[in-house]
Amino acid sequence: MNLYLVVLGGRTRGGHVEMHDVRWVVGETIEATVSQLKSQWIGNPRGLHVDSYMRIRFVDGYRITMVSAGKVKANEANKLWFINLGGYKAGEMLEQHHLELVVAPSAQIAKGKARRRWFEPMDQIHKDDHAAIIHLQGFSVVLEIDPQGRHDGMKPDWSGYWVIA
Repeated sequence: MNLYLVVLGGRTRGGHVEMHDVRWVVGETIEATVSQLKSQWIGNPRGLHVDSYMRIRFVDGYRITMVSAGKVKANEANKLWFINLGGYKAGEMLEQHHLELVVAPSAQIAKGKARRRWFEPMDQIHKDDHAAIIHLQGFSVVLEIDPQGRHDGMKPDWSGYWVIA
């Protein structure tokens, strides 16, 4: 099984602008995750679409694999973290966002790593959201040291407009 990070877009009741959310889902292929994505969407189902996705393979020198939840090692020191940073750019109306995946033992260390990776000049950079990605949909995340020390970064495998509902 593969772990995917997906950016969804769609409408909410009473909203004036399109809303976005980030989801992580498990499946053999991205297409196999569509029912999970639909069930997790909090907005109007009509017009729900994928803006981008990436298969999470390598983060901070670790290979990311998924195993059945009952087969996971307990209490790994490091965890896979999702961090969403916010910041403000002079002359822009909207808050800017920067998404990161990092491996760290704590939320505080994960947030620091994510901040150091945002190279765009921003004012008032802050953490909007963070979550440890440990267990989902009957699977657990396993971090294996990668001998090559690979890190895929946040480059999507695909981006565009893929309507799924």
